[in-house]
Amino acid sequence: MLYIGTYAAIRGYPVEICDLAGVPQEDWELPEADYYGFVTYSTTYARTLTLLALARQVNPKATMIAGGPHASALPEKVIEDFDYVVVGEGEQALVEILSGDVAPGIITGKPVMDLDLLPMLDYGLVDIDSYHRIVDGKRSFTLLSSRGCPYKCLFCNSLIMGGHKPLRFRSPGIVVDEMMALRAFGDVAYRFGDDLFGGERSWLDAFADNLAGADVTYRAFVRLNQCASPLFVQTLVETGCKHIAVGAESGSNLILKAMRKGLTKQVSREGIRRAKEAGLIVRTYWIVGFPGETWDTVRETVEFVDETRPDEFVVYPLIPYPGTPLYHDPERYGLLNIDQDFSKYFQICGDKHSEFVYDLENADRHELQAMKEHLSKQLEIMHLSWARDSKGYV
Repeated sequence: MLYIGTYAAIRGYPVEICDLAGVPQEDWELPEADYYGFVTYSTTYARTLTLLALARQVNPKATMIAGGPHASALPEKVIEDFDYVVVGEGEQALVEILSGDVAPGIITGKPVMDLDLLPMLDYGLVDIDSYHRIVDGKRSFTLLSSRGCPYKCLFCNSLIMGGHKPLRFRSPGIVVDEMMALRAFGDVAYRFGDDLFGGERSWLDAFADNLAGADVTYRAFVRLNQCASPLFVQTLVETGCKHIAVGAESGSNLILKAMRKGLTKQVSREGIRRAKEAGLIVRTYWIVGFPGETWDTVRETVEFVDETRPDEFVVYPLIPYPGTPLYHDPERYGLLNIDQDFSKYFQICGDKHSEFVYDLENADRHELQAMKEHLSKQLEIMHLSWARDSKGYV
């Protein structure tokens, strides 16, 4: 929202961001506007429609625009509710809509190829004090140093927004300038939200050069094949990285191959080992229920975690998000009886709760739930920390 809002604001359009995350529905209030833009997610799309109705009460003549993952995945369906649907990146598309250059309907957003053209985010558009993520115990700000990811994991919802396209980077110096500017808010840390941080060695080296002498703290999402390089993890540590989050997904080579993850157990093992030896806190994400999952593959994952001992974990059910091959061609992958109630498509909520929305040929959703709970329980027995219980990294 901040990228889109700031991009429109510097082009002369009056912008207000109304972030209702964490606000009870009975307390929702919307300002009057000529255009309302909604970031849509499958899990919360029903709530988006409630908010849409509220916006129409505030200004029945306003233009309604939908973007984000759900709108990008199912544009033909979402356009039934909105005047415009933006598929993909939204900065340039929103300006085209506001300028009257495009007719109502479905618009494919042009990706911003030169990310250095994006403005520094205007944090005055939101209530900074309403955000509470921390890194190493410090208040943190989320940054993007790149967009895109060269990998094509079958389950990944980044595919929906074009995340598989070639990596595009912001210049390292510009990223560091933004980090330094955010120090106006005090002794802060940073959280890189890139799908793949440091995805090119030359960029990471230049980032390190630009940060030389600066005392910063950050966490990042990386891949275990990156961490298998001792030079990579050394550079992370030298530039102030304290915590990494990695999608290990499974301890079974059979499942990793089926996912098209681009990893093997050996590479994952080496990546976790090197990251821990370098002093990084390693948070791992695990998925249960990919087609081919059995009690044997779950036990393989338990054994792999017991061997490698990452610091933190989260266990998710596989979610066949709209926009992924698993959702649009389920028979090919052996997913059966997919529930179309998107409000159930959450990775985790409440007290570590999540559920399956499909059956497999060899295991129904109830058995898959038992597999997931077994994995979580075994990791707790090993005294690994559940991510939400992490001390200093939320």
